[in-house]
Amino acid sequence: MRGDVIQHAIAQSVEAKVEARLSVILEGIGDAFYSLDGDWRFTYINRAAQEYFGAPAQDMLGRVIWDIFSHSEGTELRRRYEEVAATGIAAMFEAEAVGVQGRFLELRVFPYNGGLGVSFRDWTERRRTEEELRESQARLSALADNLPSCMVFQFLDSAEYKDRRPVYISKACEQLTGIRAEDALANMGLIAQLILPEYLEQMHVRGMKAHDERKTFDTELKLRHAKTGEIRWHRMITMPRQLSNGTYIWDGVQYDITDHKRAEEHLRLMVNELNHRVKNTLATVQSLAVQSFHKFGITASDDIGAARTAFEARLFALSRAHDVLTRENWEGAYLSDVALEACAPFRTHMEDESRIEVRGEDLRLPPAMSLSLSMAIHELCTNALKYGALKTSAGGVRISWATVPNETGTRLVFRWEEHGGPVVIPPRRTGFGSRLIQKGLARELNGSAEIAYEPTGVVCIIDVPLDVPFS
Repeated sequence: MRGDVIQHAIAQSVEAKVEARLSVILEGIGDAFYSLDGDWRFTYINRAAQEYFGAPAQDMLGRVIWDIFSHSEGTELRRRYEEVAATGIAAMFEAEAVGVQGRFLELRVFPYNGGLGVSFRDWTERRRTEEELRESQARLSALADNLPSCMVFQFLDSAEYKDRRPVYISKACEQLTGIRAEDALANMGLIAQLILPEYLEQMHVRGMKAHDERKTFDTELKLRHAKTGEIRWHRMITMPRQLSNGTYIWDGVQYDITDHKRAEEHLRLMVNELNHRVKNTLATVQSLAVQSFHKFGITASDDIGAARTAFEARLFALSRAHDVLTRENWEGAYLSDVALEACAPFRTHMEDESRIEVRGEDLRLPPAMSLSLSMAIHELCTNALKYGALKTSAGGVRISWATVPNETGTRLVFRWEEHGGPVVIPPRRTGFGSRLIQKGLARELNGSAEIAYEPTGVVCIIDVPLDVPFS
């Protein structure tokens, strides 16, 4: 008798320890959990389930679940519970919550301790996300599947970039990559393996950055077509979009830009050929000028000799301006590069190159403005060397510029200021350089150019618009 009591006590102690450990597990699983006995009475309710039901465990333990949730009669959820209880076969299913209108649950029901164990999670927001995605995809596919040369796709966001999953790919995928949209949707690695390695790594790095910052991702890449084996250029653009429930999806397009790239390359070759021809033409004009002036048998001190020297210098200035634009494929040039290149011949003869100071914001100019300002700076440097601040070792020049917004747009204000040279005496007549700046340049750039002969040094201010086409 005494032995039976001891065995019973041990059994109770073991059972208590098991239940305690089981309780720790059930509280820590994250999902809501409760258990029912054979008479459908609550025997255990973890904290997550109490929070979902909005009632403490003591208000529910020992009570029949169908009494608490009286609206369960005839529902899919109750039918599935009764089915598991009758067959002893566990089931996983999704159903609308009983007693909580508009909420949906993902449930696992299984035989447990003579009754049932139920774990569940609320998947209402996920369901709404999926419904919204389905509606979005229906609208998207109606348009996208009729775009033969542009692939449209969507990714569902995730905490980790590598875990994003595709939820839609349009039919153009097969034409662009050689992979069927259905196959790519099931395994995006099929497309990834077509991308050339040097572009795949670059795309991955930039894609991760866009995912951390939730910013538009735009890249160009090369891939090998799965069927033809041809290497093609593609452009891919993806951008994040937040759904009403806060979830993000990424909308993207991918299209073939091979013909565009080939046209760019052809244009680049044409521009290089044009640059070559222009430089040859300038060299030819210079040669003709030398030969034409040379036949007079004159020296550089004569008027014609001075004209020859000035003409050659202007040709050199034009050539240097062309060099700056050639380096930039004639798409424009930075004003600092233009100014430094135009001043370079005059600086080389100075012991102190800082006598010509160049400063201003980082500003990119169109080709026409670059050429005009280069010629203007050359003329100003030439006059300063002959008559102004660069004539003496104590003189110098400050070149500066700034952009100024006004009611009509943004303007460039360029300033040339001489200092430390001889006292300036206004010229009796306007020379070619001054006319080139004050009339020619102003007309070409739709702005104004003024030269002031201040006693302390010549000041030239050029004011031109940056937002209007040039004549």
